[in-house]
Amino acid sequence: MNLPKQTENVVIAVDIGGTKIAAAMITDDGRILSRLVVTTRQKGPEQGTEQIISVIESLIRKSNVAREQLSGIGIGIPAVLENETDLIIWAPNLQGWRNVDLRDCLERQFNMPVCIEYDGHTAVLGEWWMGAAKDYQSVVSVIIGTGVGGGMVINGKIIRGVNRLAGAVGWFIIDRNAVSDPVKEKAIGSWESCVAGPGIAQRAKQILESQPETPSILKGKEKGVSAKDVFEAAKMGDALALQITSEEAELLGMGIANIISLVNPEIVVLGGSVGSNSAFLLPQIKSVVEQYAQPISCQSVKIVTSSLGTDAGLYGAGYGLLLRLKNIKHMV
Repeated sequence: MNLPKQTENVVIAVDIGGTKIAAAMITDDGRILSRLVVTTRQKGPEQGTEQIISVIESLIRKSNVAREQLSGIGIGIPAVLENETDLIIWAPNLQGWRNVDLRDCLERQFNMPVCIEYDGHTAVLGEWWMGAAKDYQSVVSVIIGTGVGGGMVINGKIIRGVNRLAGAVGWFIIDRNAVSDPVKEKAIGSWESCVAGPGIAQRAKQILESQPETPSILKGKEKGVSAKDVFEAAKMGDALALQITSEEAELLGMGIANIISLVNPEIVVLGGSVGSNSAFLLPQIKSVVEQYAQPISCQSVKIVTSSLGTDAGLYGAGYGLLLRLKNIKHMV
C-alpha cells in the first residue's frame, strides 16, 4: 500500500457494476494508493447502499489517509441519472434500483462531496485523464463487455446529453428485422446483442451445435462456452474461433465507422473485457472502418485498445469528482 504526501489531495473512486464493486484511493495526479473489490450484493437498493458505505469505510481504514486529505467521493454506475441532483432514476443491472438518492446518503454518511456519473462517461474520463486518450481533445470510448456502452469528450468537454445518456452506443441497430426482447427492454438486433460477450458466446454455441463435424478446441464447451474461450482459441489459430472473431471484427468495425462519421473524433478507445482484448482484431476493424466511415474523418482517427482495462471506470469516477469540484470553485 502506498501513502500520499501530506500536501496531496486524495479522492475515493467507486465503480459500481452488476457483478462487482471496485473502490480505490486515487491522488489528484492519478496514482492509485489502494483498492478494494467485492461482489455486488444484489438484494435491492437499501442493502446495496449499505454495502457501498461498508466498502468505502473499509477502504478508508485500509488506506490510513488523513480525513483532511480526502476531497470527496466519485461514483460510476450503469444508471440513468437526474440532472443536478445525481438521483439514480433507474439502474437496470442493479436489482430494484429506481429513484435512489445515493449521493445524499453518502454525503450525510461521510460529510464530504459526492459526484455520481453514468459509467459510460466515467470510462471515457478515465481514458482521457490517465489512459490511451491522454493529451487528446476529442475522444470516444466504447466499452464492450457483458454489454456495450460508451462516452465522448469533444473539444475538451465531456458530452452528457439531455438525459445524461450520451454515448449509449449499445442501442445502435444492426439488424432491422430483429424483434424486441421485453425482458431486456431493448432490440435483439442492437449492436450490444451482436458484439458483447454474451453475443459472441451465443454465436459460438450455435456454430458448435449446427456444425458438429467441424474440428475445434472449443468442442465440448457448447453449453458453457464464453467470449474469453473464443478469443483464446482464436489467438491459438483455431479455425472455428477465427470465424467467430472475424464476424466480431466486422460488426465492431461497422459500429465504429458510424461513430467516426457522426463525431469525427481524434481517437476511439476500445475498453471492457472484450474491447481491451481486441488488439489482434484491430487490423480487420480498421479495414472495415475504412470501407464504411466518412473518408476524411477515417484518415485522421486512431483506433486503439484501452491501456487501463477495468481500471478506466475507477479513474474516471475519481476524475469526474475532481472536474465537478473544479467547476464549483470557478463559479464562486
